[in-house]
Amino acid sequence: MTRLQMSELHKLSVKDKIKVVQTLWDDIAKEQSIDGLPVAHKKILDKRLNIIASGNAVFKPWEEVQIKYDKL
Repeated sequence: MTRLQMSELHKLSVKDKIKVVQTLWDDIAKEQSIDGLPVAHKKILDKRLNIIASGNAVFKPWEEVQIKYDKL
């Protein structure tokens, strides 16, 4: 991106800057897909999704998870 393009972006209103960011984020999301994951990661995700779909998933309350990571 050139300095001229950057200076034009800086001139935008906050509302328009947000639109630009949303458009960029949507574009990034389209380019990123689960197909780009390593096979081993995809297998783990598929296994976890199957457990959730079968109703056998066990979830911990958010508070419990938060306490665990607050200690780190």
